[in-house]
Amino acid sequence: MASQEETPREIDEWARGDPLREWYAREVWGRPTEDDDALFEIMSLQVFQAGLNWHMILTKRDAFRSAFNGWRIDEVAAMGPEDVERLLQDPAIIRNRLKIQACISNARVVQELQREHGSFCNWFYRVLPGDDLSALQRDLRGRFKFMGPEIARMWLMASGRIPDN
Repeated sequence: MASQEETPREIDEWARGDPLREWYAREVWGRPTEDDDALFEIMSLQVFQAGLNWHMILTKRDAFRSAFNGWRIDEVAAMGPEDVERLLQDPAIIRNRLKIQACISNARVVQELQREHGSFCNWFYRVLPGDDLSALQRDLRGRFKFMGPEIARMWLMASGRIPDN
């Protein structure tokens, strides 16, 4: 929740008129976090959003959290083929095998980054070099599954790593 001293955030055009998108734009979008699981959730929701409507993803956000154990990185990384099959049967989430497998694989990459750099957030905000969008997109695409240029750009903006422009 915003403190009383904070100025209310202007709602971007993409979010206006939809209470879920307005909430996301006000409370999550563009705000850096120091919570590894929260940063992983933002990344994973971007993966699931690829090719789909953002409103749909936000309406399924609680279902995703439940299905993916609160986006706790260690728990997602421990998921195996039987979990993928279970998730593919869950009508409350987006049932795309490649996206589900990408999130599990990405959790394992995040664990490696945590071991190497102390935390995922430390790597993302302080170690991942530069602010050149093309270079950042290439780096992310080389590390993570289902991380094309547009998904990378949206994740970088959603997490406050680069400005929303």
